[in-house]
Amino acid sequence: MTSQTGSGVDATTPTQTPMQAANQKSGSGPIGAIGPILAVLLLALGLLLLRDALVASGALSGTPWLNAGVDGVEGFSPTWWLIPAGIVVALIGLWLALTALRRRSRKTLPLTSRTGVFLHTRDIARLASGAAQDLDGVLDVSSTATRKKVTVTVHGTSESGLRESVTGAVAQRLSPLQSPPRVAVTVRTPKEN
Repeated sequence: MTSQTGSGVDATTPTQTPMQAANQKSGSGPIGAIGPILAVLLLALGLLLLRDALVASGALSGTPWLNAGVDGVEGFSPTWWLIPAGIVVALIGLWLALTALRRRSRKTLPLTSRTGVFLHTRDIARLASGAAQDLDGVLDVSSTATRKKVTVTVHGTSESGLRESVTGAVAQRLSPLQSPPRVAVTVRTPKEN
């Protein structure tokens, strides 16, 4: 049984709060190609250690590979080329650490809304192409987009006023974005014979 208050509102119904806006999606980190390579190398090292552990426990027959590797470098004396090699390895390690800590890429732009709606840059390029394709005098359109700029290449029947029309149509189509990218339009017309 529910109780009614003097204002006619059900007192047992909890007050509803609006949903929190979604977070902007980010791309993979800049170390995306190196990460799998390092993972494979780490897996190989783990398998090597597992094999040597099984040999040491008697579960596998053979000699440990790590011992052979250590015996191979025994008696190794320092030479001049170890200094530059060590510097190169240290620089690669520093580069990997800095690359792993860099910001992840973002390829989406937020729409003007309170619900956290985002468009990917490839969808922004599609919207720009669609806006330009709807105009008279446009034969073909191709578009590319980043978070800062949309580049529209239009093949049209004539150049007179087409650049301004396309720029206006694309800007209007992208106006729902919180910070619309800059629009750059290139118009190409068939050559007269």
